[in-house]
Amino acid sequence: MSGTVSSGANPSVWVERDDLLLTPPTRPALAADIETDVLVVGAGVAGLHIAYELLAAGTKKVVVVEDGKVGSGETGRTTGHLSVDNEYNEFLSLHGATVTAQVAEAQQAAVERIAQIVEKHGIACDFARVPGYMFHGLAPSDKDHDQRLLESIYDAAAGTGKLSLSYVDDATIPGFKSGRAIRFDRQATYHPTKYVRKLAQVVEELGGKIYETTHVQNYEESGGDTRGVTATTSDGKTIKADAMVMATNVPLQKLMIIDRLEPFRSYALAFKVPTSSVSTTHESALWWDLADPYHYVRVTPHKDDGFSLLVVGGEDDKVGQHGDSDARYARLEQWTRERWSGLGQVEYRWSGQVWDTLDGLAYIGRDPGYKNIYIHTGDNGDGLTYAAIGGLVLSDLLNGRANAWAHTFSPMRQHDPSHLKQIVKLLPDYITDNLHDQIYYAKWFTRCTRTMSDIEDLVSGQGDVVRDGIHPTAVYKDEKGQVHKMSAVCPHLKGIVAWNGDEKSFDCPIHGSRFTCDGNVVNGPAKSGLASRS
Repeated sequence: MSGTVSSGANPSVWVERDDLLLTPPTRPALAADIETDVLVVGAGVAGLHIAYELLAAGTKKVVVVEDGKVGSGETGRTTGHLSVDNEYNEFLSLHGATVTAQVAEAQQAAVERIAQIVEKHGIACDFARVPGYMFHGLAPSDKDHDQRLLESIYDAAAGTGKLSLSYVDDATIPGFKSGRAIRFDRQATYHPTKYVRKLAQVVEELGGKIYETTHVQNYEESGGDTRGVTATTSDGKTIKADAMVMATNVPLQKLMIIDRLEPFRSYALAFKVPTSSVSTTHESALWWDLADPYHYVRVTPHKDDGFSLLVVGGEDDKVGQHGDSDARYARLEQWTRERWSGLGQVEYRWSGQVWDTLDGLAYIGRDPGYKNIYIHTGDNGDGLTYAAIGGLVLSDLLNGRANAWAHTFSPMRQHDPSHLKQIVKLLPDYITDNLHDQIYYAKWFTRCTRTMSDIEDLVSGQGDVVRDGIHPTAVYKDEKGQVHKMSAVCPHLKGIVAWNGDEKSFDCPIHGSRFTCDGNVVNGPAKSGLASRS
């Protein structure tokens, strides 16, 4: 795994009919100091939406920098849902009716905005309108099947007045009687790498500049300078801008925000299935259950005529703290085969990283403590719709226009007295999560008995974290049998990384930073890689 083409070793289903994640970067790296109006860091779907909206408004010059290539981060590892599936009863309890309605309005508007962009620019990305079904997950005959939860979600969602939905008798899953379900109309799916490939071209056609393999190492507000922000790349180039937006999945080393985010790995499988068997109505759809852990399902075309790929995700776990990915994939496969009849073999399996916020809503807006730096993070598993929301909100903010959703998604919203009840409700979970982090530190130091002598047992293509004296050391044996040694201490806040044998990366369980098998940073908040010990 190089990190420049994908953030994981397992190819996602999106390589099925698109080679974006199979080819090296094609755009140049930044080769000289430059200036611009807005610097966007990150060329995934969020960064490109933000750049697009700014350029479409015709008021700003925009530069986008990406440390890999377009779409090489988590965009290429999503499952491609464009939806409004939320547990609206929880939003209503936590945020109240006004904010809950704004969230519903914003997410449906995001689906519509993506549809407009696809149509306007002729983006061939398999965009399709589909219904979405939210169902309990257990059969009605199961003793733990409680229809009241689904009813409360329906009542809260319908109460927003912003969504087209209905209560139906069945979720149309072949081979499984779901019981009643909520049907959400006007949902959609697309092929995410086909979409971002073309969206990047549109950004350039509108005058934007995109630089690949360009890693922003540091940044600072410029004080009395004519430009508000100066960013410095890992090879010393500078980018001066009036404003900077971090659309990097997670901001670069901002503890005030990082401490309000929790990183998870979400797992996915793609099954070959006859297209006629995807649902009892023979139409594509989206499906989401209410289990814990939850599951989410969609359909995408297969390369063979008459077949589709049923893409199923779920079994989320906290980054770096389990190492049981095979068991999670197995449970995911079992769950799917118990509900969908006629499935063929699993053709793809992979995982992606999602960031959950304390209160379930993304952080989109000015970074607390700064005047000219903005962030887009905390998508809570809805990264594609939040990307479009981020483009609309941040374009308005950067152009000095009012936006009806700006306060709802503001990173500073939890400092507002009106959100005191949220903090009180969520404080126990916050304390528990941080306690788990501290326990992880202690467990490693007391339980790790593996030493450098144990690396002889490593098979090629695998890694581990061992003791080298008193020093935690990350080791990886490449396909030629050469051993690479690095510090296992994350440069962000000194967490001890864990080996992810599924995606062949070293992952920090404290704040979710990830590193390639040779130590290069793949995912922040760390800004630099693991220190070499070779």
